[in-house]
Amino acid sequence: MSALEIIPEFDWLPAEVAIDTAVERAAARWIAPYNQVSHLLRTRDWLVHLTPDATLEARLAAMTHDIERMFPGGPTMDYAHMRWDDPAYLYPHQLRSSAFVGDWLSAEELTGNVDVTEVRRLIGLHEVGGLGLADDVQAADSLSFLETLAGLAGDWVQTGTCSRDTAIAKLTYSVDRIRLDRALAPARALLPWAIDQIPADCTEVPS
Repeated sequence: MSALEIIPEFDWLPAEVAIDTAVERAAARWIAPYNQVSHLLRTRDWLVHLTPDATLEARLAAMTHDIERMFPGGPTMDYAHMRWDDPAYLYPHQLRSSAFVGDWLSAEELTGNVDVTEVRRLIGLHEVGGLGLADDVQAADSLSFLETLAGLAGDWVQTGTCSRDTAIAKLTYSVDRIRLDRALAPARALLPWAIDQIPADCTEVPS
């Protein structure tokens, strides 16, 4: 299944939501080399589905929130031993992406109708949620993770990066962390499918 193919029984939104502003089209070109670009674009799709009147700043935050991982030297997660909500990883990850996006917007002179400070704030909260659409971006990120990256969690197990139970805990955490009530029903419906993408037989992770 391709990353953007919708699971039929969960077809709540179109396979693709139109990107209709110049700055979003520019952002789509910038993030295109990222190996999880489908997750970023789908996060924006879910945000528009959950919150049709989401601001341009929120849409930009959704589609660029993980971009620091495209650049070397970022924080690393020990999947086998760290908690999924470990602030030692989450906060550097959020803030590093926030900085990259702010610098890119400024360098490309795309700041005319964009509140760069707001984009950076929303990216800086995308793992934990918060006020003023931060919960919406976080929920969209969680739904996109379940839909587009459940197979990645399966890869972690197959390669011995973490145990099956730990990978399932990541998927479950993606639901449990949601603060936006209207996102809970689709997340809870996606969770069993996402867990099914994790192979039952795998290599044990060394302690």
